[in-house]
Amino acid sequence: MVKTISLLTLALSLAGSSAKAQDSTHTAGELRLKRYELVLGSALAFSLVDYLGYNIFVTSNPAKTQQNLLLHIFDAAFGGAINYFLYEECGLSSAISFDVMWWTWDLDLGFSGWGDVINPAYPWINRTESSLNTAHWHSNSINWAGWTPVGLMRQPNSEIALSTLYAQSVIGFSISMAILW
Repeated sequence: MVKTISLLTLALSLAGSSAKAQDSTHTAGELRLKRYELVLGSALAFSLVDYLGYNIFVTSNPAKTQQNLLLHIFDAAFGGAINYFLYEECGLSSAISFDVMWWTWDLDLGFSGWGDVINPAYPWINRTESSLNTAHWHSNSINWAGWTPVGLMRQPNSEIALSTLYAQSVIGFSISMAILW
C-alpha cells in the first residue's frame, strides 16, 4: 500500500507540464532560496504531522491495524497536498525534491526527531520511548522501510541495516537539494 502511494505520488508529480514556476518579480537566486525554504519547511511540516498523526491514530489507540491504514491515507493526502502546493508555488522540481526526501527515509528521521524535540509523556513516542526503541531502531536493523529504494531491492519485510538507511537518507537529501539548485 505504501509503495503504491509513494509511486503514485511520484508519477503524479512527474505528470505536470511546467518544470519551474515563473515569477518575474524575483531574481534567480531569490527563487532558488524560496524553493529551498518551501521544500525544507514542507519536509518539517510533513514529518511533524506524521508524528502527531501516528501518536493520535496509532499509539493512543489499541485497534492499531485499522488506525495504521487511516494514518497512511492521511499521510498520502497530506503529502499530495504538499506536492500540489510546491508545484504551484515553485514548480515541478520542488515537488520532486520533496518526494525524493520522502522516498529516501529523510522524513522518517524527521519523525523521530520530533519525538526527541517535543518529548511528550508516554505512550507517545518520546526520548525514552522513541520509535527507535519501539521499532527496534536501537538494534542494528528494521523491517518496515520497504518503500525506500533499498527496501524495494529486498524481499518484503526483510531487515535493513540502520547504517544503510542513514546512508540512503544522506544520499537522498543530497540529491533532493541538488534538484533545487
